[in-house]
Amino acid sequence: MLATLVRELNMVRLSVGAVAMIALVGCTGLIDDGNSGLTKEEVAAREAWINGAAPVLSTNCVACHNGSRPAIEFLAGEGDLPMRDTVLAFTPAVVNLDAPASSRLLTKGVHDGPALLASEASALLEWIKAEKDAQPAPEGETPAVEIEPFIPAICTSGTPPAPTCPVNDVDLSVLGLAGAKLHFVAQALGSGLYLNQLSIIGGPDGVYLEHPLFVSYPAGAEEPTFDTIDRFFNVKINSMANATTMIGGGTAAFIGFTATDKISIHFKVLKAYQPDNGMGGGGGGGDNGGGCKALASFKTNAQALFSNPVAGAAQSCRGCHAGQNGNASSAMNITGVDSQTDATIQTACNQIRTRINTTTIDQSGIYLAVDPANQNHPFRLTAAQLTAFKNGVNVWINAEKVAP
Repeated sequence: MLATLVRELNMVRLSVGAVAMIALVGCTGLIDDGNSGLTKEEVAAREAWINGAAPVLSTNCVACHNGSRPAIEFLAGEGDLPMRDTVLAFTPAVVNLDAPASSRLLTKGVHDGPALLASEASALLEWIKAEKDAQPAPEGETPAVEIEPFIPAICTSGTPPAPTCPVNDVDLSVLGLAGAKLHFVAQALGSGLYLNQLSIIGGPDGVYLEHPLFVSYPAGAEEPTFDTIDRFFNVKINSMANATTMIGGGTAAFIGFTATDKISIHFKVLKAYQPDNGMGGGGGGGDNGGGCKALASFKTNAQALFSNPVAGAAQSCRGCHAGQNGNASSAMNITGVDSQTDATIQTACNQIRTRINTTTIDQSGIYLAVDPANQNHPFRLTAAQLTAFKNGVNVWINAEKVAP
């Protein structure tokens, strides 16, 4: 079933020129002659920017993001509205109009700069909502597609293909891709839904997809629940015929999703393999676009914890996830994590990086898998061992969190 993707929530940021603009605006809203030819939604968006978002960004963000660091200068531009345009168009995106609450502006948290206060985040969110409402639908844009909502089969114990641990193979034929499937194993968590082996399987025509967005439909609720961090916002996968390609590393923990509720997946683009788009035979990204950035910290603080058993534990992550166990390695392959060569360590680190959640670190897949309460993972740590594991690995995760 095809359905247009319903655009949801939002977010964003600004720069120094806003202060002068706000002084000019005063209590009158926009400058009197600035609204010519604008729709009422566009006027509302400008007012939300000038009166709400601009002051927040001027206070918190402009010092680092107005050009002093070229890679993150999303607040560059002279004047108030040019700066707004830069924020909205910046690549990699810091504003997500499809799922605004997951925008990087709002989810970054503490980094080299301060975290936003609740009131400040609210002002940014209201501005992005207004921007979303003001945007016309692009002419000729292919409508986003949605898998029809369904209740996932839940793995309660053991590993696939045990009767108690079924797999989910969602047929994409109804979306025009004969023989293609979305594959995953789902497990219930106390705080949400955990997926592993998350992958796309191409049929005879292969699959090209962009930006899969997971959505839950809580029973009795009027509105669906979107993946709050929109972790796959920058995913692009071009998978050739009959190939299997992991999505964002193959694991994801969706906080706030309930295992008994229906879920769906929206795709910005979903079509057959594209041989001429320069991506080769496969590819993808995730909320970790660019992979492991703080390699030095990984080597110092985390490498040994993945390579060797935590004190008192029977085995290490490397014992299963470095090629020894096919299922484990397909979920996370850290072959070479014990290497002394940076390029090899980088590859393993990239895999682990796809399983960390820098917004809610304790909800990282690397921790949820070995949690003593998780009866579905074949190897678990004790509470004390998990704490020791986190104490070292968290140093690296926090370094990743603030890495430019």
